[in-house]
This record gives sequence, C-alpha cells and structure tokens, in this order.
Amino acid sequence: MWPQTGRYIYKAMNIQISEDYNLPDSEMLRSGNSYKGLMVWVPENLMVVVGKGSDPTEELMSENIMLDHVPVIRRGTGGCAVVLSPDMAVVSFIVENDTDKKQNEYFREFVNAIINALKKIGIENIEMKGISDIAINGLKVAGSSIFRSKDFVFFHSIINIAGNTRPMERYLKFPPRQPDYRMNRSHKDFVTSFKEQGCEIDIHEFEENLKAEWLLRFV
Repeated sequence: MWPQTGRYIYKAMNIQISEDYNLPDSEMLRSGNSYKGLMVWVPENLMVVVGKGSDPTEELMSENIMLDHVPVIRRGTGGCAVVLSPDMAVVSFIVENDTDKKQNEYFREFVNAIINALKKIGIENIEMKGISDIAINGLKVAGSSIFRSKDFVFFHSIINIAGNTRPMERYLKFPPRQPDYRMNRSHKDFVTSFKEQGCEIDIHEFEENLKAEWLLRFV
C-alpha cells in the first residue's frame, strides 16, 4: 500500500526525491478503509510534489530546484508534478471503495463537492474542466489526483488561493500531458489564483461548507 518510505537520487538529474510521503493527509492513508472523512490543510512551506508515475526528467527544472534547495516528494496518486506553497489549500477525501463506480464518477463527485462549497461563499464562474480540474473564467485554479485500492478511494485537490505562477515557471517544465482546454498555454497563461481573480476566500468558512457537502453526498 502506498506510501513507501525511503529516499533515492535521480542520478541523471542529481535530484533527491523523498518517497516518504509525510504531508498532513498521509494519516488518512495510513488509516486506509477504516477512515472515512475529509481534511482541509495548508502546506507549511514551498515544495515540489511529483505524481506516482511522473518522470522527473520530463517534468522538473532540476537545476533551479537544486539551486533553490526546494524539497521534492513523490505522492502515490496520479497526475503530473505540482508546486505546493502556503498560498494554497489542499482538500483531501477518503471513502470506502464502491467497485461498481467508475473513477471518473468519483472525480466528478469530489470536485463538485468542492465547487459547491466555493459557490456558497460567493465564488462565481467556476466549473469542472478536463478530468478533474477546477477553472474560474476559463483558467485553472485547482487540480486533483486520486488513489484507489480495492478497499478505499483517496482523493486530494490543490486549490490556489493566492499563489502566483512564478514557482511553477521556475520549477516545472511544460507538462507531458495536458487537458484539451489548456491549448498549449504556459503556466503563466493557464493557471490563476482566486486572489488574482478578485476573490477572497475564508478557509474556515469554506471548510464548514465542505463539511456540509460531505454529509450530503458521502454519509
């Protein structure tokens, strides 16, 4: 079961990547299917997190990462590499696996719960785009990934509250895979934040709305 522990070095890039996924929602994973619930948390520092199947040579600006001493962690969910920072919030869900339900259905349910919670605090013009993104005015403001075992489904979504795209431009290459609506746009032209769109988010109010959505949909 994910995650594994340990550290190793990509010799071609000389980047040390931690396989010890120890971010706040790791406790949910350690509990596995005995845990059912949600968590909203804010990263304590800037870091790069690569996906389960990510190839760092294709996705990371290794020289800049080494120069700035940015930690790199591998998660057990899919998708490409991302930047986490204290200007973002992460929503994590874990539920018992329904084997009759397709993965896209889980993405839709989880993402729509987040969208509805945001709408309740007055955020407008947001929608689900691609497989599991949230967009505002056509720009990406949140991305999601999932891990599914025979017993449980774990999902987390990174919501860009106030972060600018400079760290993404410095540490991440153009991704090897992109949703149709990206249309080859650069990080700067594709990604936004709620702050940049003129939206103020009270994290505590958002979390309370999300809990209400959780009770409605998953309990």
